Amino acid sequence: MARGGKSLTLMKTKRYTQEDTRPAPQWVIDIKQEETDQLDFGKSWTIYRVPTNLFEVQKSAFIPKIISVGPFHYGDKSYKVMEEHKKRFLFRLLGYDNKSNVGDYNYVDLESIERLMYGLERKTRECYSESFPGLSVDAFVQMMVMDACFVIELLRLYHNVSSSNDIEEEERAVADPIFTTRWMLRALQRDLMMIQNQLPFFVLQELYRLIILNPRKGGLEDNISLIDLTLKFFDPLLPKDENENVDLDPDPEEYRHLLHLFRKSFISPIKRKKPLMPRTGSTATKHTIHPQLRTESTRLKQESHFIQCVTELKEAGITLLEKPEKSNIDIFDVEYEKGVLKIPTLFIDDNTVPLFLNFIAYEQCDKDATPYFTNHFMFFDRLVDSIKDVEALHRTGIIRHIFGSEKKVAYLINRLCREIVYNVDNCHLSEQMTGINEYYKAYHANKWYIWWTRLVRDYFSSPWTVLSLLAACLLMAFTAGQTFYALYGYYKPRN
Repeated sequence: MARGGKSLTLMKTKRYTQEDTRPAPQWVIDIKQEETDQLDFGKSWTIYRVPTNLFEVQKSAFIPKIISVGPFHYGDKSYKVMEEHKKRFLFRLLGYDNKSNVGDYNYVDLESIERLMYGLERKTRECYSESFPGLSVDAFVQMMVMDACFVIELLRLYHNVSSSNDIEEEERAVADPIFTTRWMLRALQRDLMMIQNQLPFFVLQELYRLIILNPRKGGLEDNISLIDLTLKFFDPLLPKDENENVDLDPDPEEYRHLLHLFRKSFISPIKRKKPLMPRTGSTATKHTIHPQLRTESTRLKQESHFIQCVTELKEAGITLLEKPEKSNIDIFDVEYEKGVLKIPTLFIDDNTVPLFLNFIAYEQCDKDATPYFTNHFMFFDRLVDSIKDVEALHRTGIIRHIFGSEKKVAYLINRLCREIVYNVDNCHLSEQMTGINEYYKAYHANKWYIWWTRLVRDYFSSPWTVLSLLAACLLMAFTAGQTFYALYGYYKPRN
């Protein structure tokens, strides 16, 4: 046995020695020669391709209708028509929109824009979750120039049209086909809010700085920040109260792209009230906890977040009310106290559905994004189990939609939340859901209270049921009296 074992060892050694002497495959040589400083390790990703499972929920929410911005849909023939609009907007930005009156404008030199974009090309590529090796440097820079100039000019023109008191200036601006075609402006607003249809915000900001150094004569937007131009342009997708100002950080470096900026305008109010840890921070602290204790803690948190649907909550005596105060500003400010749940209105229509889905897709992909929209829709998923739940929320004004039936709303909410990852450790609604659960458990622990609430629900929920109950009681009283007098007369007849 010893000799056989020694022979086997010698055979293995000989085989490995022979394999070491053969030339290395080409792929091994290529990997060894790869320059690590050219590799993309994903540290700078801010623009992502939508995960397949989320994409299947509603494909139309993630595929642009008329315009491609950035490399994800670059070269797609479906958006060829808008390339002519991009070229026209570039000429307009350069000051050549009116050849007979070029002297009225100080315009930016195209070569200056080109040099700026070449300097940002490498940094811009690193922002995307794919490397796009088929796009050469020149092609990538040309795309950046055309797309960035179009976006900037669109934002400026929209601001000038909506703010100008000069009828002649307004008519000249509105004469543009993008404004005269009624459906096109809204389609652009929706397309430019898609996660796969973004340019890094620093690209737009640097171009905007270059442009405002050469201001148009009489231009209205010269003292307006790019942040304000962006919010004004996208506000119609989910309008806010004109009397309320959104308190955002004025530093452009705080924003990654247009989608990120517009999302921040909704989460800033609740973030000041209930700040959440970034996803990386929340997971980093878990390593100090014993695994078994961590599992038990997670299980208890999950149980506290599994609240009942609207129908069961109402049966338990919980009152659901619309919270109209600033609901279009602070859409996440859900309140619960002593059996009363107040929820801001959730608007569901052709504009808000794609917007919400792209916000959630960004939160699912970006490791530093706090999942406010994800938490909010998971909360609604807990409330909605059937069409009856949507009907109840619709009657109270908590959900407002334009769809033909509540069935589509219930399907959309439930389907979406089956495809997203939910973090129980990082939820701004934890306190409210815990309070709801405690109330619900206390209700089921008291049988007399259950019977009483069911009595109130079945017989005192409306004036008609109360009247019906009173009529039934009177009828029973008359019937009992008639029966009594009939029996009394039978057993004790008159003499």
